Amino acid sequence: MSLSSNNVCFNCENLTASFSCKKHDLSVNLDNYCSDHNYKKSLNKTSNCGNCSKFKTDNCPNSNYASEGLLCFSWSL
Repeated sequence: MSLSSNNVCFNCENLTASFSCKKHDLSVNLDNYCSDHNYKKSLNKTSNCGNCSKFKTDNCPNSNYASEGLLCFSWSL
């Protein structure tokens, strides 16, 4: 069986932490999609604070809670 990813808002560069599309200025659901999708290589099963580029920096929006093994929607490469 082969698996594939869909071009949904969850993996789009335009999704913000508040679940809105910054390109269209709309509130979205994670399974919505549009023709302006920009794939964002992001979350996978090994993603966590420990491998986030924002971990232990001033850019971490959840620095009071961030720790190895946890994950938030602000995770980034």
